[in-house]
Amino acid sequence: MNFKNVMSKIKISFLLIFLSFISGVVIAEVPAEKDSGVKGKVVDRQTNRVVEYATIMVYRSADSSFVEGGITDEKGSFQLKLKPDEYYLTVQFLGYQTVVVDAFEVDRGKSFYDLGRLMIAPDNALLDEVEVVAEKSTVEMTLDKRVFNIGKDLSSTAGNAIEVLENIPSVTVDIEGNVSLRGDEGVRILVDGKVSGLAGINSRDALRSLQADMIERIEVVTNPSVRYDAEGTAGIINIVLKKDRRNGFHGSVDVNAGYPLQYGVGINTNYRLRKVNFFANYALNYRERLGSGNYRRDFFRPDGTHTTLQDSERNRSGLSNMIRTGAEYFLTPNDVLTFSLMYRYSDQQNKSTITYRDFEPENVFIGSSERVDNETETDPNLEYALNYKKDFGKEDHSLSANIRYFDNSETEKSDITETISPVEAVMSQLFQKIENREQESNFQAQIDYIHPFNKNSKFEVGAKYEQREIDNDYIVEQMNEQGEYVNLPEYTNRFIYDEKVLAAYALFGNEVGRYSYQLGLRSEYSDISTLLQQTDESNTQNYFNLFPSAHLNYKLTEDDQVQVSYSRRIRRPGFWQLNPFRSFADNRNIHTGNPNLKPIYTNSYELGYLRYWDKASLNFNTYYRYSTDVFQRIETVDTSGITYTGPVNFAKNNSYGFELIGNVSLYKWWNINGSMNFYRSMTEGEANEIEYNTDYITLTGRVMNKFTIQRGFDAQLSLNFRGPMDMPQGTRQATWSADFGASKDIFKGKGTLTLSVRDMFGTRRWAFETLTDDFYTNSEFRWSTTTITLNFNYRINQQKKKGAPEGGGDGQQMDEGMEF
Repeated sequence: MNFKNVMSKIKISFLLIFLSFISGVVIAEVPAEKDSGVKGKVVDRQTNRVVEYATIMVYRSADSSFVEGGITDEKGSFQLKLKPDEYYLTVQFLGYQTVVVDAFEVDRGKSFYDLGRLMIAPDNALLDEVEVVAEKSTVEMTLDKRVFNIGKDLSSTAGNAIEVLENIPSVTVDIEGNVSLRGDEGVRILVDGKVSGLAGINSRDALRSLQADMIERIEVVTNPSVRYDAEGTAGIINIVLKKDRRNGFHGSVDVNAGYPLQYGVGINTNYRLRKVNFFANYALNYRERLGSGNYRRDFFRPDGTHTTLQDSERNRSGLSNMIRTGAEYFLTPNDVLTFSLMYRYSDQQNKSTITYRDFEPENVFIGSSERVDNETETDPNLEYALNYKKDFGKEDHSLSANIRYFDNSETEKSDITETISPVEAVMSQLFQKIENREQESNFQAQIDYIHPFNKNSKFEVGAKYEQREIDNDYIVEQMNEQGEYVNLPEYTNRFIYDEKVLAAYALFGNEVGRYSYQLGLRSEYSDISTLLQQTDESNTQNYFNLFPSAHLNYKLTEDDQVQVSYSRRIRRPGFWQLNPFRSFADNRNIHTGNPNLKPIYTNSYELGYLRYWDKASLNFNTYYRYSTDVFQRIETVDTSGITYTGPVNFAKNNSYGFELIGNVSLYKWWNINGSMNFYRSMTEGEANEIEYNTDYITLTGRVMNKFTIQRGFDAQLSLNFRGPMDMPQGTRQATWSADFGASKDIFKGKGTLTLSVRDMFGTRRWAFETLTDDFYTNSEFRWSTTTITLNFNYRINQQKKKGAPEGGGDGQQMDEGMEF
C-alpha cells in the first residue's frame, strides 16, 4: 500500500475525529430538560454589589463528581437545572475567597432550590500572594523546567526573540543565529508549546521578526518526558506569547526607537465578554544591522604557502509586520474552544561586500577582487490553529485536541557584481543573479488525554501526526559576453523535501510519600524523502523508533528536592543540512548539504537538586549524553582554493557537564541571579579518511544584577561569558559582553520608559581558528557592536506585569512538573 495514501487517510481521519469529538462532547454537555435545579445570586460582601461572571460549580455529594457549571449573569444571578439528588457547590471569582455551599437536596417536580444571596469577599491573603509573585525573580525554577519572565529583563526590551534567547542561561546563539542549549545545537524551539511557522524555514530570520514585547516568558526543558516530541537531543525551548483572560478590555502599547536605526510599535489586547475572550497582538518593526569581519586562509602547497586575506561588511535592514488574533469560546465552564490566526510579512534589503587579497609564497601580492551582493528578501507566513480542551471536573482529568496548519514562503533575489583586479592582467567584472524561492507547508494534529486514578497517580496517552513539505528552487545566472544572463547549471537546483512523523505515547505518574515518579514510552514512525530534480537523485529514509523516559523525584524537605531523569532523543537532519547546495553569495566559501545524513540518537541522563530559602534559590544539575551518528560541519579545499563546508555523519560523542543557576535577594534594592554551565565533550570519528578525535572543556556563564533605585525606578547590569571550545578541525575562541538597562514608571504607574544598551563595550564577537594538514584559517566577525534602544510601554486597564502570568487556554504552557 502506498505510504503517502496511508498518511493522507490518517490526516483526514485526525480531522474527522477532532470535529466529531468536539461535537459529541458539546452535545453531551447540554443538559436534558429538568423540572428542578438550583439558583441564587452572588454579591460582594464589602460593596453589596452583584458580581458578574462568577463561576458556579456543582458537585454530587456522594462521590464529589462534577455535575454542572455556569457563570453569573449581569445581575449576579445563576440558575442551573439538575436531576434529583444531593449536591454541594462552589462559587469562585478571581481575587475573592472561594465559597462552598454545603449539601442541599433537589427534589423531582419541585421548584428550583433557592440559595438566596451568596456573599463573597476579597481574599486579602491571595492579594498579598499576588504581590509576592509580582516581585519574583526573572528566573523561576523547578527541577525539570526553568521559566524566564521576559518582562523583567530590561536588556531585552525592544529586542527580538533571538536577542531574548541570548540572555537565557545555558543558551548560546552563534553568528548566524543558530541556537544551542548546553553546547548542543539539537534544540527544539516551540511557540506556545507547538511547532510553529514563527520558527520558519529559516528559523533565525523568523525569530528575529518576533518582537520581545509579544513574548510573555521562555520555558526551558532539558530532559523532556515522552509527552513531547522526541526531536531535540539537547531539549526544548518554548516561547510563550502574551494573552490575557480577565474580564473586560485590557491591553498595552509599546513604542521604541534606537541606534543603529531601528523603530517599532507593538499592541497587545484582549477583551473578555462572558463566554468569549478575544485577543489580538500586532507588531511593526524596522531595524538595521551592521556587521564586519576578517578572514585569513593559508594553503599549504608543494611550492610554499599561498595566502588569501578577506574583509567583509554586511548591512541588513528590513521592515516586518506581524499580527496574531483569535478567540476563546467557553462552551461550558469546562469546555474551551480556541481559534487563532497569525500572519507575518517581512521585507528585507541586504548588502554584502567581500574583498579578497591573494598572495603567493614569500608574501608576493598577485591581485584582489571585490564581490558585492545586493539582496532583497520577502517572507510571508500564515498560520491557523484550532484547539479544544475539556476538564472533567476532577483535578487533572482533561482531554485536549488541536489542529494546526502553517504556510511559509521566502523569496531571495540577489544582484552580484564581482570586480577582479590581478596585478599582471586587465581588470574584469562578473555579473551574476541569484533567485532562491522556498515554500514550506506544515500540518499537525494532536490529541492528549489525562486520567487521574486518585490525587497521587495519573495516566496519560496521546497521539500526533505531522507532515512537513519544503520546495526549494535555487537559480544562478551569469552574464555572458553578449550581455545576456545564462544559467549556471552546476549551481542551479530544485530540491524537494517531504517529512511525515506519526507518534503515540503513554505516561504513568505516581506519588508515594516523599517520592514521585513518571515512566513513559513514545513511539515515532518517520518517513523522510528528498528529490534533487536536476539529477533526479532521490533519497528515502523510513525508520521506527521507541523513546522511553523516566523521572524520579524525592522531596528531602518542603524546601529542597532531588530528581534523576533519563530520556532517549533524536535529532533528524534539517532541510538545509540535507540540501546538496546551499549558497553562492561567497563563491570562494560554499556551504553544502548532505542528502545522505542519518539522524543523531542521544541517551540523556540528568541529576538535579533544587533548594529554596526565604530570599534565595539554587538549582544544580549534572548531566551526561551519549550520541551516535553525530554530524558536524567539515571543511574541504579543492585545488583552486575554493572551500566547501558541509555536514557529515562521522562520529560518536560522549559529553557531560554541570549547570548551576541561582537567585538571591541581598537587599530589598539588590537582586542577583546567575548561571554557569561547565561542559566537556569527547568526539571520536572519521571523515574523508581522516580521523578526528577531540576532547574539549568549555564554560559559559551569566550574571544579572537588578537594582531598585526607588519605587518604580529599576536598573540592571548583565555580564555574559562564553569560553573557548575545540571543534573537530579547530577552535572557537572565547568572548564576553555586558548589557545595561534602566526603567522608570510614569503616568501614575500606567506607563514605563525603558532604556536598553546591549554590548556596552563592543566585545561581542565570533572568532574561529582551523588547522589541518592542507590549510589554516583564522576568522572573526561581529554584528553591530553597541546598540541603544528606548522603549515606552503604556498599559490599559492592567497592572505592570513583573512575574508569572495567568495561563492561557490553548495548551501553551509546558506542564513538565512532577506534582500529582
